[in-house]
Amino acid sequence: MRFNILQLLKNLRSHSQGKEMTDADILKWANKKVKSTGRASHMDSFKDKSLSSGIFILELLSAVEPRVVNWNLVTKGESDDEKKLNATYIISVARKLGCSIFLLPEDVMEVNQR
Repeated sequence: MRFNILQLLKNLRSHSQGKEMTDADILKWANKKVKSTGRASHMDSFKDKSLSSGIFILELLSAVEPRVVNWNLVTKGESDDEKKLNATYIISVARKLGCSIFLLPEDVMEVNQR
Protein backbone atom coordinates (compact mmCIF):
# COMPACT_ATOMS: atom_id res chain seq x y z
CA MET A 1 0.00 0.00 0.00
CA ARG A 2 2.77 2.44 0.89
CA PHE A 3 4.34 1.83 -2.54
CA ASN A 4 1.06 2.76 -4.22
CA ILE A 5 0.73 5.87 -2.07
CA LEU A 6 4.30 6.90 -2.86
CA GLN A 7 3.62 6.38 -6.56
CA LEU A 8 0.54 8.57 -6.29
CA LEU A 9 2.46 11.21 -4.38
CA LYS A 10 5.24 11.22 -6.95
CA ASN A 11 2.59 12.34 -9.41
CA LEU A 12 1.86 15.26 -7.10
CA ARG A 13 5.44 16.47 -7.09
CA SER A 14 4.43 19.98 -8.08
CA HIS A 15 3.18 20.49 -4.51
CA SER A 16 6.50 19.38 -3.02
CA GLN A 17 8.88 21.76 -4.79
CA GLY A 18 9.81 19.06 -7.31
CA LYS A 19 11.25 16.51 -4.87
CA GLU A 20 10.03 12.95 -4.48
CA MET A 21 7.82 12.19 -1.49
CA THR A 22 9.30 9.89 1.14
CA ASP A 23 7.92 7.99 4.13
CA ALA A 24 9.25 10.80 6.32
CA ASP A 25 7.28 13.35 4.29
CA ILE A 26 4.08 11.33 4.70
CA LEU A 27 4.64 10.95 8.46
CA LYS A 28 5.30 14.66 8.85
CA TRP A 29 2.20 15.58 6.85
CA ALA A 30 -0.05 13.12 8.72
CA ASN A 31 1.14 14.24 12.16
CA LYS A 32 0.83 17.91 11.21
CA LYS A 33 -2.67 17.37 9.81
CA VAL A 34 -3.90 15.62 12.97
CA LYS A 35 -2.20 18.17 15.24
CA SER A 36 -3.93 21.01 13.35
CA THR A 37 -7.27 19.69 14.64
CA GLY A 38 -6.15 20.03 18.26
CA ARG A 39 -5.69 16.31 18.81
CA ALA A 40 -2.56 15.07 20.54
CA SER A 41 -2.08 11.64 18.95
CA HIS A 42 0.75 11.01 16.51
CA MET A 43 2.54 8.19 14.76
CA ASP A 44 6.28 7.62 14.93
CA SER A 45 6.55 5.29 11.92
CA PHE A 46 4.52 2.96 9.74
CA LYS A 47 5.47 0.24 12.26
CA ASP A 48 4.02 2.17 15.23
CA LYS A 49 1.96 -0.40 17.14
CA SER A 50 -0.38 2.32 18.44
CA LEU A 51 -1.82 2.44 14.91
CA SER A 52 -3.51 -0.90 15.60
CA SER A 53 -6.27 0.83 17.59
CA GLY A 54 -7.26 2.76 14.47
CA ILE A 55 -7.67 6.00 16.41
CA PHE A 56 -4.86 7.93 14.70
CA ILE A 57 -6.03 6.89 11.24
CA LEU A 58 -9.59 7.97 12.03
CA GLU A 59 -8.29 11.27 13.37
CA LEU A 60 -6.34 11.75 10.14
CA LEU A 61 -9.41 10.98 8.03
CA SER A 62 -11.39 13.42 10.16
CA ALA A 63 -8.68 16.05 9.70
CA VAL A 64 -9.01 15.68 5.93
CA GLU A 65 -12.84 15.91 6.07
CA PRO A 66 -14.16 16.85 9.52
CA ARG A 67 -17.72 15.59 8.99
CA VAL A 68 -16.81 12.15 7.66
CA VAL A 69 -16.18 10.32 10.96
CA ASN A 70 -19.11 9.54 13.24
CA TRP A 71 -17.26 9.41 16.57
CA ASN A 72 -20.21 7.60 18.18
CA LEU A 73 -19.19 4.56 16.12
CA VAL A 74 -15.53 4.65 17.20
CA THR A 75 -14.31 2.45 20.05
CA LYS A 76 -11.23 2.92 22.25
CA GLY A 77 -9.48 0.20 20.24
CA GLU A 78 -8.22 -1.63 23.30
CA SER A 79 -9.45 -5.18 22.63
CA ASP A 80 -9.11 -7.13 19.39
CA ASP A 81 -12.86 -6.81 18.83
CA GLU A 82 -12.71 -3.03 19.25
CA LYS A 83 -9.70 -2.81 16.95
CA LYS A 84 -11.55 -4.80 14.30
CA LEU A 85 -14.58 -2.51 14.53
CA ASN A 86 -12.39 0.57 14.13
CA ALA A 87 -10.38 -0.98 11.29
CA THR A 88 -13.53 -1.90 9.40
CA TYR A 89 -14.87 1.61 9.95
CA ILE A 90 -11.58 3.12 8.70
CA ILE A 91 -12.00 1.32 5.39
CA SER A 92 -15.62 2.44 5.12
CA VAL A 93 -14.73 6.08 5.84
CA ALA A 94 -11.77 6.00 3.45
CA ARG A 95 -13.99 4.64 0.69
CA LYS A 96 -16.53 7.37 1.40
CA LEU A 97 -13.73 9.89 0.83
CA GLY A 98 -12.84 8.24 -2.49
CA CYS A 99 -9.58 6.66 -1.32
CA SER A 100 -8.09 3.65 -3.07
CA ILE A 101 -8.04 0.79 -0.56
CA PHE A 102 -5.17 -1.69 -0.56
CA LEU A 103 -5.65 -3.33 2.83
CA LEU A 104 -7.96 -5.37 5.00
CA PRO A 105 -9.10 -4.64 8.56
CA GLU A 106 -6.57 -7.23 9.75
CA ASP A 107 -3.76 -5.23 8.16
CA VAL A 108 -4.70 -2.22 10.28
CA MET A 109 -5.03 -4.35 13.42
CA GLU A 110 -1.65 -6.03 12.87
CA VAL A 111 0.05 -2.84 11.59
CA ASN A 112 1.08 -4.61 8.39
CA GLN A 113 3.08 -2.40 6.07
CA ARG A 114 1.70 -2.51 2.56
